[in-house]
Amino acid sequence: MDTLVVYYSRSGSTKIVAAALAHGVGGTLRELVDANARTNLFAAAMAALFRRPARLVNPDYNVTGYDTVVIMTPIWVGNPTPAANTFLRTVNLTGKKVLFVALGESGENLATSSRLEEMARVRGGQVLGIHHIHGLNSSGRAGPSATAEELQSQGQRLADVLREPLDQEN
Repeated sequence: MDTLVVYYSRSGSTKIVAAALAHGVGGTLRELVDANARTNLFAAAMAALFRRPARLVNPDYNVTGYDTVVIMTPIWVGNPTPAANTFLRTVNLTGKKVLFVALGESGENLATSSRLEEMARVRGGQVLGIHHIHGLNSSGRAGPSATAEELQSQGQRLADVLREPLDQEN
């Protein structure tokens, strides 16, 4: 199984999980780089809320040669990031298995899950599932925040989840 792990990370938590997952499955890691640094949290939240796209630096939407595409994005005000929106509106996922990993300060969000599933299906993908992970608390609000070690462990756990079907086939 050739796996591509595509991710956007503003504060670094998604990058930690993505690297651990890609390493765990022997996959390829691809970062989505937003030309806008998104340092203004209010403006970033509004862009996500209104489901705006981003201008990506050196975008690569080619997923040929991969059986599985893992798309990882922080969730801002219940929505994927602008970088993830751009990728999902452009990539051809026909015949690809797609796993979403959504990182946020809150738990599972069914509306977000439905939105991500629909975006992948419109692009031809077969959604394997959506995993929600509690990420770093970067908003400045009081509340729990995952540690780097916890995030790495989550990435390793997701790699195990992806490897399970292969182990059962052999």
